[in-house]
Amino acid sequence: MSCEEWKKLPSKKNEKEELSDEDLALNQRVELYVEKVHDPDPSVQKHALESLREELRTSTDSMNSVPKLLKFLHPHNGTLKAYLETMGNSDLKKLLADILSVLALTMSVEGEGESLKYRLLGSESDIGSWGYEYVRNLAGEIAQEYMKRQSEEAPVDDLMRLVQQIVAFHMKHNAEPEAVDLLMEVEDLDLLVEHGDSTNFKRTCLYLTSSARYLPAPDNMLALDIAYTIYLKHGEFSNALRIAQSLDNMQYTKQIFKSCEDLLQKKQFCYMLARHGMTFELDEEMVVDDDDREALQDIINNTKLSEGYLILARDIEVEEAKSPEDIYKAQLLAGLAGAGASVDSARQNLADTFVNAFLNAAFCQDKLMTVQSESSSGGSSGNWIFKNKEHGKTSAAASLGMILLWDIDAGLAQIDKYFHSNDNHVIAGALLGVGIVNCGIKSDCDPALALLADYVDKEDSSIRIGAILGLGLAYAGAQNEQVNVVDALSRLSHDTDSEVAMAAIMSLGLIGAGTNNARIAGLLRNLSSYYYGDASLLFFVRIAQGLVHLGKGLLTLNPYHSERFLLSPTALAGIITLLHACLDMKAIILGKYHYVLYFLVLAMQVYPQFKHLVSLFNVTFFPRGS
Repeated sequence: MSCEEWKKLPSKKNEKEELSDEDLALNQRVELYVEKVHDPDPSVQKHALESLREELRTSTDSMNSVPKLLKFLHPHNGTLKAYLETMGNSDLKKLLADILSVLALTMSVEGEGESLKYRLLGSESDIGSWGYEYVRNLAGEIAQEYMKRQSEEAPVDDLMRLVQQIVAFHMKHNAEPEAVDLLMEVEDLDLLVEHGDSTNFKRTCLYLTSSARYLPAPDNMLALDIAYTIYLKHGEFSNALRIAQSLDNMQYTKQIFKSCEDLLQKKQFCYMLARHGMTFELDEEMVVDDDDREALQDIINNTKLSEGYLILARDIEVEEAKSPEDIYKAQLLAGLAGAGASVDSARQNLADTFVNAFLNAAFCQDKLMTVQSESSSGGSSGNWIFKNKEHGKTSAAASLGMILLWDIDAGLAQIDKYFHSNDNHVIAGALLGVGIVNCGIKSDCDPALALLADYVDKEDSSIRIGAILGLGLAYAGAQNEQVNVVDALSRLSHDTDSEVAMAAIMSLGLIGAGTNNARIAGLLRNLSSYYYGDASLLFFVRIAQGLVHLGKGLLTLNPYHSERFLLSPTALAGIITLLHACLDMKAIILGKYHYVLYFLVLAMQVYPQFKHLVSLFNVTFFPRGS
């Protein structure tokens, strides 16, 4: 029964007349204890208070009904509270305060926090000896008092000592959620690390990770961070890695590899990283043996993914290629066979191309693109490609990359012949296919970059698009500094389409904002000479030059901060506002609304490496309290 229900005590004038003999004896003992509490002899007082304390502890063990002892003490509550005020500081006063703290469960007015008030005046005895309901009620009052003191900037040391006892009690009695909730209220989740043990840490972390989804930032990240620390402390490395991946924290990932000594577990970590798509390089500290390190790195890089996938297909007997007709099952649509005659054949072939690609993805064989022709030793994929029109050829050629997904060696060998086609749409599809084949696979030789880089600045727009998209697919999430960005933007800044050139120039300014980057600055100087006669493009070159030298190199537009732990929504809003305006540069930036450029002020912040100088200035010239 909750303390709210305990407080709804029935009032009966003739209750004493209705008591049983046992209850009547209890009531008489209570009246005797209260009488002796007022006795001038300290020894008599002590005996009465100790006896009353033991009676209370016994009665509050059960939660099924309102303890009768509390009912009988109800008329004496005011008397005991008044007598406490007359007592000097002594152990007897603390003992009485403990008793009044328990009585406040049923007798205090909600919101007054009397249970906490008397507990702070009482002894430091075991808080759990009064039962779960008392501890739970006390935790609620502590949370309210903590908020009040925080607003008043008052000390909370006495509250935190109680919090320590309550958390210890909850963690020992399978009430981990209550412990977590209390620590969230008092902003001290770190205590969970101290009180977690082998019997409760899994439930604690489960509650932390579950509640993190509903907490506002940065509380959600803090909850995950504490869960990571607890998992790592107790050797639950795989769960710790899941948290590290959620936090996108590479340092935590490295720490897990260094803390774990089991090679099989490290192999499991590598599969988890590969599944998550994280780019991660092992070093000698994480894996000492060279051969082991190479094998584990291959797992992270998904080097054997195609091989394993094909083994799975063979084991469950689904390796045989299927055609789109095998899943259309048009023969089952009685009376509708002739309806297909009215469907545009080029559109139908394009649909078949995508269906075939999705159906046979990563199986390395199909019945349209890789099947061997009966009339020649070469493949018949070229025949299918040319059953499509113009841009349809691009998707048809790129579908070969989907069929040969993850098999870099065989995939690139089969796609290579289309680089020599006389049809630019086919070449564009081949470039996109290279990106698809390499998607999710990391290779030291970077074949995608080697094949696609030279096509990014081709005159034909379809070829450029194929190369750019191919690089994007091949290196998504790879954080490869060698890859579509300064070089690509430099090429696009000379595009014949003025809007493309404007976007590229603006992008150069944004990615280099506040860096004083010599290379980008040089490119922009050359562009100012190149576009000297075009006022509109020269305007964007000047804007980009201003951004690169933002704050003379002391300011940044990066919305991430605190080691990329936090993302500023305000900064992001400023950047997105400008990017949205750039969707129609001629009407907005070059029109009457060029002042939207000032929205970038929302993202302008001092670079982290200069923050300590700003802090030193504030401390020196604006000390606290001035």
